[in-house]
Amino acid sequence: MSGVVAVVAQRVWDALVDRGFEPALRRGAAEVGRYQEWTGVPVPAEVAELWSVLGGRDLLGMCLEGADSAGRYVAARADEAESSDPGEPFEELDGSAEDAVRKVWWDRGWCALYATADLAIAVDSHPGAKGRVGQVVYCDMDMYADREAVWESVEEFLRDLLAVVSSEGLTVEDGFGSLAGTDGYRYLVSMAVLELGRARRDGRPVSLVAFAEGNDRH
Repeated sequence: MSGVVAVVAQRVWDALVDRGFEPALRRGAAEVGRYQEWTGVPVPAEVAELWSVLGGRDLLGMCLEGADSAGRYVAARADEAESSDPGEPFEELDGSAEDAVRKVWWDRGWCALYATADLAIAVDSHPGAKGRVGQVVYCDMDMYADREAVWESVEEFLRDLLAVVSSEGLTVEDGFGSLAGTDGYRYLVSMAVLELGRARRDGRPVSLVAFAEGNDRH
């Protein structure tokens, strides 16, 4: 799989440039080694490939992490988790369906691709009993929310991102991209990507107007 992630990441870049929206650098780029300095764990190889093309870039409102910003975020979240009792630090927290993701607030083995104060999308190198190394998880940082295994790999995540930014239904306003949903709401880029991943995982139709007919996401 070596190099495939970088190729797909470049396709994301090219799709945006072709439409006149060159991804802007919003978060400082840094050497990959900075991530391990912050977290104490190496960055997954697929994430290093992604960062080589899109690290720190703003994709119409979805600002991806770079080595330094991801390391800071992961270290802070992990410190919060590790400051509590050993084991499962938040018993109230729901684990993901079928034990794919461990029932913890945060783990140093989760490498953030996209993160805010409220949510994160991360590569999981320390999965649950029925998960897989390299799966990409969604974490709602609400105390009672699930940690979900949504994509099987970084490549799958990027292909959904490519589908969103390439969609003819994408509307861009004030630097933010969005897609109309069949429910009448608009989905920002990050939430549209999440909807594509969840729909595939769950085997259901996509609730985005641009993908509602035929479910052709790639």
